[in-house]
Amino acid sequence: MLDELIASVARAAGLSPDQARLAVEAMLRFFTARLPSAWVGELHARLHERPAAAPGPEARS
Repeated sequence: MLDELIASVARAAGLSPDQARLAVEAMLRFFTARLPSAWVGELHARLHERPAAAPGPEARS
């Protein structure tokens, strides 16, 4: 998901991928310094998680 965010920032702002990565990293540092730890942990977990496979029929209820 982090790569998707970087690509989206690059497209929206007309930046190179390297510039967008720097912008996203700066934003994450800002959030880390100012948001509650639990929120920052959740944000980082969601940005760095791998897409999960669709659950099988046994997982649905």
